[in-house]
Amino acid sequence: MAYPLSATKLQTYRQCPQAYYFKHERRLTVPTAFGSPTFGKAIHRALAQIYQDWSYADPIPPLQWFADCWQQHIGELSESQIHEGWQALETYYRQYVAPQSMLRKPLGIEGKIQASFQVSKALLHE
Repeated sequence: MAYPLSATKLQTYRQCPQAYYFKHERRLTVPTAFGSPTFGKAIHRALAQIYQDWSYADPIPPLQWFADCWQQHIGELSESQIHEGWQALETYYRQYVAPQSMLRKPLGIEGKIQASFQVSKALLHE
């Protein structure tokens, strides 16, 4: 039987198995800090695109590159989320990108990893 896992799910379980149970097994939700998971996904997707699609032949992307990438991921967001997300990306740019002499290509961009593993019943009862 396939059971999808993610780093977030594993971290949730590690921090609090009961929270994991409520969220992933019982599918009970609570509001996130930003009001919806859609907001967080939009930020993640914009940052992934920023780092994945940038031409590293040029030293630093302009702030407009961040704006262009952000605009491609705001489809399901409210006006306040669009504004709040842009403020977060602009702050990130000014603090972490603009001061550098060149943008370094990351080792990897967050993505889905798929694997199989088998758990021994003896481990489940410890």
